[in-house]
Formats: sequence, structure tokens, C-alpha cells
Amino acid sequence: MSRTAVLLTPTEVETSLKPLRAAAKALRIGVATELEWVTVGNAIETAVRLEQRVLPRGLAEHLQSALIALQEIRRRALASGAWLPVEIYLQEMEQVDTAVELHEWQLLQLSAAEAGQYTPRPAHFKSTAVDQIQGELT
Repeated sequence: MSRTAVLLTPTEVETSLKPLRAAAKALRIGVATELEWVTVGNAIETAVRLEQRVLPRGLAEHLQSALIALQEIRRRALASGAWLPVEIYLQEMEQVDTAVELHEWQLLQLSAAEAGQYTPRPAHFKSTAVDQIQGELT
């Protein structure tokens, strides 16, 4: 059976990447909300899982550097105790942009079945608002 017959279509990939691209752009220009940061973080966490389970190895260092950059962005954004958009450094921008491009490449390699199996929302990247609500409920 040819695997190419069941790959995600470029339209499906484009539709799934639209929110990610918008969030990455908001980070890049220094106006990102915490939800946009979470959107980018979730996508990169998904890319890490895909690299570990489905696709050829070799992306891990790029993806890990983007996760580190996102953590640093978050640290600065929450320095006041509440999320405030921050400018990001050129290196952080490049790391995040590279991870987004690599994730797009990954999605173009996936079948629809693999996409459903390996791309659920990771729990790691949550907003502080979600953490606060969960704390109040427990």
C-alpha cells in the first residue's frame, strides 16, 4: 500500500497551521497573548512527540532550542506577575520560526491516521490562568 495515498492534503495542513502561524507572528512582533504563547508551545511539543515516534530523527535539537526560547519568553512576560507581551530576541525568533517550519514539514509527511494518533494537545503548555483555576478547584 502506498503511504502517499493517505497523506494529509496541503489544504488540511494549511488549515491546521493557520492558528499556529498567527500566534508565532504575534510572538515575533512582540504582541503575543499568553494563549498565543500556549498555541506555539503546544505545536512544538507535538513536533517533539512526532520526532520521537513517527518521523526520522534529527529535529530534536532544533525543537528543544525553541522550547527553551519559549520558556525564556514566558519568564520575561510573567516578570510582573501577570502576562505582559514582550519583545523577543532575534535568536529566539529564529528558533521559534525554525520549529514552526519543521512542524509544517512533519505534518506534510503524516497520514490522516497518524495525525489523529500523534497530535493530541500536550498538557505541558498551559496558561497561568488555567493553573490558577485548577488550584482553586482543588
